[in-house]
Amino acid sequence: MMRISVRRLVMPIFTLLVSAIGQPIAQAQTPQYSDGTLVYLHEQEPPCLWGGWVQQAYLARQVFDYLVSYDNGKIRPWLATRWSESADRKTITFHLRHDVKFTDGDIFNADAVIDNYPAWQKGIGWHGFTYMTGFTKVDDYTVALHLSEPNPEIYNVLANGHYGFQSPDSLAHNSSEDKCLRPVGTGPWKVARWVRGEGISFVRNDDYQWAPPNAQHNGPAYIKHLEWKFVPDATTRWGALVSGGADVIYQPPSAQWQALQRDYQTLSYVATGRPQAFSFNVQRGPFTDQRVRQAFAYALDRKQIVKTVFKGAVPYEGNGSLSQSTPLYLNVNDRYALNLTKANQLLDSAGWTGRDAAGYRTKQGKTLAARLPFIQAIIDQEGALMLQAVQDQVKRVGIKLVLIPLTQTEGFAGARSRPEDKEISFGYWVWPSPNILDIVYNHTLNGAFNGNNTTFFNNAEVEAQILDAQRDPDPQRRQQKFDVLQKWFDDQAIAIGGYNFTYNVAIAHHVRGLWQDQGNGLLNFNDAYFVQEKP
Repeated sequence: MMRISVRRLVMPIFTLLVSAIGQPIAQAQTPQYSDGTLVYLHEQEPPCLWGGWVQQAYLARQVFDYLVSYDNGKIRPWLATRWSESADRKTITFHLRHDVKFTDGDIFNADAVIDNYPAWQKGIGWHGFTYMTGFTKVDDYTVALHLSEPNPEIYNVLANGHYGFQSPDSLAHNSSEDKCLRPVGTGPWKVARWVRGEGISFVRNDDYQWAPPNAQHNGPAYIKHLEWKFVPDATTRWGALVSGGADVIYQPPSAQWQALQRDYQTLSYVATGRPQAFSFNVQRGPFTDQRVRQAFAYALDRKQIVKTVFKGAVPYEGNGSLSQSTPLYLNVNDRYALNLTKANQLLDSAGWTGRDAAGYRTKQGKTLAARLPFIQAIIDQEGALMLQAVQDQVKRVGIKLVLIPLTQTEGFAGARSRPEDKEISFGYWVWPSPNILDIVYNHTLNGAFNGNNTTFFNNAEVEAQILDAQRDPDPQRRQQKFDVLQKWFDDQAIAIGGYNFTYNVAIAHHVRGLWQDQGNGLLNFNDAYFVQEKP
């Protein structure tokens, strides 16, 4: 079992505080600064500290700051003190703080914002779907952000953990490896070192004085050192918390979640964007037939699978396009309840009436088989158990589901990503806007094939409807238009949901002040501090 030495700041005993979902664990009184070390155990180790994956946003939040902060549905100032929009909503003018500096001494100002935009374009593969086209300088501490389309959620996007600021000097002169492993920001923590396969050591930024207003205090972190360890096995993470080898753990085993909620402090965040969903290849193969897609859905008791595998730790989600925490979400959870009779009728009508020696359906001598590659860094051990249950259930109606696990390296290199490589995809997308529909269903990105479109869907009329809904300034009309779109994608069974990607955290009794933001569920360690643990 993993054991890690932990230095604690001893403080008076306080009343045990109950956590709230997505909210800070409240402080009992003003804590004191210390040279203590907080040990946090995470699961996935990304290739770089920042980029387009939510696992990178978790890390980037410690090192970078952002123009605005998302606070329980409200946008709050951060590095921008105020802003205004043009009449056509395509230009947003941000007025910046004058007192912010990077940890290498560089100054944060309008030039720094402009210098970061190319890094955003290069480092975030889906950047084009924000509709941002660039910044221009108004004066030394004022910038104008330009959009190709009005984007009501642009502030949510800017706050969501990907669009942090790096030192212009570091961007210009540091090596690619340094910018990947040791980026220079204005945030509450600095990267001391990254040992691949083990973890990242962060040290407090003692000059930090520009926290967002929804933080619990403004100033340097209370604890001097943050050890962010990568521990892929959930049971090992849980064991380290119970034995005292860790202070905070990510994604404990679902079987332990109820006990941890009872005996420890916990936080839980249902991610915005798209849930863990099954995306059918509608360009080639058996799922070009809507009846086969619907039969697959009717063959599953998805609610029961999620309940059995996750034991209440994550919620079921039937909507394959939007998660329940995403703005303008439509509940379609009862659309494809388990119905084996219906599934069999649909497959019969689609011509899959033969059977091979193993009992799988055939048509013109070809077996009804579907390959589902999945990246093990994105679909963890419990997610893989769900896929195995799905494999067993669709077999009852004669569908052969072939599960193909991929390493993180293979998956990120694009293995099994072409239309001829797979019939089904499974994965999530964390994104604070209903224009996630644009990201996952638009056929092109910057004039080339959009690799985020794992259904290979290509319908210019529907894409135009998505853009029309996104740009509509009237909230009620936007809701109606996105309702129509979500219902259409569900009726067509282009994608069906499985469960909501949920960021669960368990926290030792001697830690206070830790909280998750409402944009990506990012953990804020800047407010965390130690108290003396009760006997």
